Amino acid sequence: MKHMHALGLRLFLACTLVFFVAGCGEGQDGSAEKAGKAIDEAIQKGTDSVNETMEDTGAALKEATDNAGEAMSDTLEGAEDAIKDATDSTGTAMNDAATNAGDMANEAAGQKN
Repeated sequence: MKHMHALGLRLFLACTLVFFVAGCGEGQDGSAEKAGKAIDEAIQKGTDSVNETMEDTGAALKEATDNAGEAMSDTLEGAEDAIKDATDSTGTAMNDAATNAGDMANEAAGQKN
């Protein structure tokens, strides 16, 4: 009889434990569950924000690089044109100086005779 009584007590305790665990299941969120979910949501929002910021920064850097490349090309073209103009002007000035020097030499030679 003692054996049956001990078995009945064990069965009662086991059933009580099962019902207690089932009652504490997913249907009821405690404050720790709510805090955990809030932390998870905050981390996800932070991650999304960082990802978006990185994408925006990458796009801005690409645009800045493209603009810098275009500006450098324009500057080089302008410098090339300026050098060509300076070279042409120098050549013209040298030709004019040589012509003037020749004319002056001819005048000087003509005055001596």
